[in-house]
Parts: sequence; C-alpha cells; structure tokens
Amino acid sequence: MAGIIGHILPLALGVALSSVPIVVMVLILLSPRGRWSSLTYLAGAVVGLAGLTTLFTAVATLLPPAPAEAKSPLIATIEAAIGVGLLVMAALRWRTARRLRRQPALPSVADGDPPVAKPQTATARLMARVTTLGPVASLGLGFVLMLRPKNLLLTIAAGVAIGASGAPLSEVVIGIALFVVLGISTLAAPIIFAFADPARMRKPLEETRVWIEGNSSTVTTIVLLVLGTVIIGSGLAHY
Repeated sequence: MAGIIGHILPLALGVALSSVPIVVMVLILLSPRGRWSSLTYLAGAVVGLAGLTTLFTAVATLLPPAPAEAKSPLIATIEAAIGVGLLVMAALRWRTARRLRRQPALPSVADGDPPVAKPQTATARLMARVTTLGPVASLGLGFVLMLRPKNLLLTIAAGVAIGASGAPLSEVVIGIALFVVLGISTLAAPIIFAFADPARMRKPLEETRVWIEGNSSTVTTIVLLVLGTVIIGSGLAHY
C-alpha cells in the first residue's frame, strides 16, 4: 500500500493544481447561483475523476504483473511515455505563454476614435459564460474539465500505479479513493468554506481568481515539468 501511495501522491497533486478547474470553481462561487452550482460542479468533477481512475486502473490490471524484483519494461515504457508527454505539454504551455507576453499592447484610443476591442481567447469566452451557468450545466462542466489532456495523462499514470501493483482489491479501492480525494481537494475546500461563511470568503475568492489568472501559466509549466521528470524517473526504475 505504501508503494501505491508514494506513486499517486505527486500525480494527485498535479490534478489538484490544475488552474482552469480552480478558476472555474471560483467564478461559479462568485456567480448569482453559485451556492448550488458549485456543489453540482464538484459532484461532476468527482464523478469524472473517479470514473477515469477506475477505468484506467481496471485496464492496468490486465497488464502482466511486475516481477518480484520490480522490473517491468512494459510498465516502464508506459510511465516514460506519460512523462515525456507531460514534458511536451510543459514546453508547449511555456511557449504559448511567452508568445502571449510578446504580443504588442493595443494602441491607445484617441479622442473621437472608436474604442478598440480586445480579442477574446476561447478560454476567456468560457470564463465569461461560467457565471451564467446553473446547477445542471455546472455538473456537466465539472465532468468535462476532468477530461483535459493533462488530467488524462496523470490519471493514466495513477491507474497504472494502482492497477499494475498486484495489490488486493481493498488496497486498490483505497488507492483510487485517495487519488480522487486529493485530486479534487483544491475544489472541495473553498466550496466547503464558502458554504460555512459566504460573505467572508468573497474577498479571498476574488484575490485567488486574480492571482491564478496572472500566474497560471507559470504554475502549470512548473507542475508539468516536475511531474514529467518524476514519472520518467519512476519508469526508468522499472527497466
């Protein structure tokens, strides 16, 4: 069981530090129907993450069990491929963020000239719509955001770590539950605190939203780099 926990802890941290689901959660909490929409959003995220983890764990149980000396080229290759995928995503995220920073500022508007509209990205348009979502739409959004490429890679890695370990069913269930609880902790904690004291939480939520929007690219790139390196190292240890 300790080996499973050691493998899934950094992976669950990577899921928990996904900036887009956190920003969406904050925007939902700040919306007019945030009280109930945030609960259904959390439920959708739990179902999505638990479903994916269970699926990939079940598939991983079909892999040949690792020998006693913990050498398994197949598992090593899978983990190395996932790690490389995360490093590629980190490089693409860093390149995109760098290109956006280099974009020239919009020209100032002279007196009498029509204002210049700032182009919106797909993500910005999504964020603008989030504040209008009701409970049912929030449920679906929570589920869909768990299917993003980064989460898929991390969940595959977690499924392999849990399912290919040869652990008994009880430990497999505990491993899946632990991964899901840690993965959605950054969504669940603010929602719980907001229900306990909504007025007091509004200012911290606003500050969190602003900070994440300004630093999400840097945080995500660092997380992807660290996790990619860790997973590649874990894979090399199986050769």
